[in-house]
Amino acid sequence: MSVKPIFLLSGGGPGDTRQLIEDYREVFAVFGTPSPKIAYVGTANNDNKLFFQFMKKPLIKAGAAEVKLAPISGKSINTDKVKKLLSEADAIFLSGGEVEDGIDGLKKAGLDIFLTDLYLAGKPFMGVSAGAIMMGRHWVHWDKEDDDSTASLFDCLNFVPLLFDAHGENEDWKELKCALRLEGSGALGHGLSRGGFFSADNNGSFTSYRNGPDIFKNDGGTIRRVDEG
Repeated sequence: MSVKPIFLLSGGGPGDTRQLIEDYREVFAVFGTPSPKIAYVGTANNDNKLFFQFMKKPLIKAGAAEVKLAPISGKSINTDKVKKLLSEADAIFLSGGEVEDGIDGLKKAGLDIFLTDLYLAGKPFMGVSAGAIMMGRHWVHWDKEDDDSTASLFDCLNFVPLLFDAHGENEDWKELKCALRLEGSGALGHGLSRGGFFSADNNGSFTSYRNGPDIFKNDGGTIRRVDEG
């Protein structure tokens, strides 16, 4: 089975729910599963039940046969049960929240490598906001908020060899630029603008269906914007 492209949605655009439903339908069609069983990974928001219900509705309206929460963030995790749910799903959805919380939750449960293995085996993945960033190469930890001198990179799932941020345009992609400085000269970063819809593959190819992205490059230590593509 071939590795499939991941789909990334930034969320937060005008008419967000209506547009998300249309985007999900397009993703399901590309995956070849118009009525997929979806496993929902919510570690980025500590498996928040209200957020799960909010994110579940447009997936169901788009045609998903079922959307089941993979319970990972609790004190007592049935890892075998979670792995079975993830393995049997037609697609896996990574939800929004905080990127570092999301990655830490997966690593503590020992599921980061398991998800990578599923991806490499051909399992379809999609993510919104933090969930999209989590599928990239790295993200940033700050010891002190807003103090880039305390910043360091941490590994994400690295499904694709790219660096993402989501809806940071109001701050001129400050966090993305910090990540690019830490990555070093030659690094590229894709800013996923609000309401954006994108895909990427494990060869580093990136496709924009709507709204951007804003692309930046570390050019010898200077972060500059480059044209899409």
